[in-house]
Amino acid sequence: MPFSLLLLFKTGLLNILANYHVFAALVLGFSLSALSGNAWADIQPRSASLNYSQKALSNAGNPAAAALIVARKDPHVMTGGSIELGGGIEYGDLDELFTKIDELSLLFNPPSEGDDGSDGVDGSDGVVPPPSPENPIRDYTWQDLFAEYPELEDRLDLVKRKVATTAGLLALIATEGYGKAEATSNASFVVSEDLFGGTLLFGASFKGNSKAVGIFEDINFDSDQAKAQLKTIPGFDEHDPVQELDLSGGITLFYNPANNKVKMTVNNDSLLLIKAAKVTQFSLSYSHIALESDVGNLYWGVKPNFYRVGLTNVGTRIGDITDTEALFDDIKNADFIYENGFDMDVGLVWAAEHYQLGASLTSVFEHTYEFPELDRNRFSSENILSQLNQHEVYTMERQLKIEAGIFTDQRHWSLGVEFDANPVVDPMHDEYQWFTLTAGYAADSWWLPSARLGISRNLAGTGLGYINAGVTVMKFINLDVATTLDTVTLDGNEMRRGLNLRLGVQFDY
Repeated sequence: MPFSLLLLFKTGLLNILANYHVFAALVLGFSLSALSGNAWADIQPRSASLNYSQKALSNAGNPAAAALIVARKDPHVMTGGSIELGGGIEYGDLDELFTKIDELSLLFNPPSEGDDGSDGVDGSDGVVPPPSPENPIRDYTWQDLFAEYPELEDRLDLVKRKVATTAGLLALIATEGYGKAEATSNASFVVSEDLFGGTLLFGASFKGNSKAVGIFEDINFDSDQAKAQLKTIPGFDEHDPVQELDLSGGITLFYNPANNKVKMTVNNDSLLLIKAAKVTQFSLSYSHIALESDVGNLYWGVKPNFYRVGLTNVGTRIGDITDTEALFDDIKNADFIYENGFDMDVGLVWAAEHYQLGASLTSVFEHTYEFPELDRNRFSSENILSQLNQHEVYTMERQLKIEAGIFTDQRHWSLGVEFDANPVVDPMHDEYQWFTLTAGYAADSWWLPSARLGISRNLAGTGLGYINAGVTVMKFINLDVATTLDTVTLDGNEMRRGLNLRLGVQFDY
């Protein structure tokens, strides 16, 4: 992997997301020795960037379709092979993700020795402002709180607010606090157009992706217990040491009677999990006509696949984080566990003069691969351990894909639809179930470009939708771009939540 995806994370995922020019380096950095395929879920479906003919001659298509495309011998189709490079990013709807996690990590740490709680950030008037979603983690003096909340019951309400704010921030990061990037490349070659009457297609592929995601333990706050602890405060005098008041749910209030300053901390097993995967695939796809008739022809295909899968992960408790972005150095230097696996895809295509129907089943055997085991001794929460178990393995799940298309004479104009009948998870444990609708024009001449335009939506997981557009120049250069419909604000700038770029060539020989 000459320009590792993980190196991009070294500068911080948000920097990648905020600078789309990284895509150029991402694509150009991959050589043809690192080739990529589609046997697992993608951030954005590769099939959306290809017309019917291109899909049939790549790893992204129905295994039965190659023999059909070769038999047609359309003037606008090159039937030798194709090579494609691509990169994509996708991230949650949360501004300044790493800043929020770093701030949250301060709350998960008790004060160090000699800390009197006076190192908070003051407001312009010298008084620390009350907690808010924009300012959830600060230190406060009891004088400040007493001025606004003269009754002890009101002080408890303020603690409740801060706990609620913290819990809300945890939930927000858990649901939207993710960043994900991937790089792909793919090469397919027609080995024989007439092997025992069928077509043999060879494919080699590589794909790498990585993701950061928060896994959080709920805060179970008992207001009665907190109230009882707070009522002990008037009994301390200035000569007493710093008091640790257990407010329940792992929440501790450190109170310094000498200066009446306080600091609230949370002790639980919430963590930031960073995962990375490298998947190499080699395949041989064989397709053959099964039935000929006056109304149409039926084709079948089978594609055995060999996989070389490398997985790694790094998990750090929120309270142990000192620099979130530095964690990507850890994942870059982490050891991958590699496993080999075999699987198979099968497919059928019915082709008539003006329409085409198809179905394929990927990963028939559903091989499972394991991530390196994290140190479980650091965690005591059953909920956290259960979530870690879900991220410990990756199974290439079986998926049924349905496709249909209509086209004009000579198939210059076409309209195609593809639908994943069931969701599957990728190595990052994200669910994908794509629906794609694409219209295209295929030109016969070298000077007139072919073009395609479509939409795709993930019906599971994030539910994000993409707009896809692409051109084929001089019959052999393919350029496709996809962008999400949803936007997010990052570092004060509004951007698309996802972007995908693919560059490829197709050829005869």
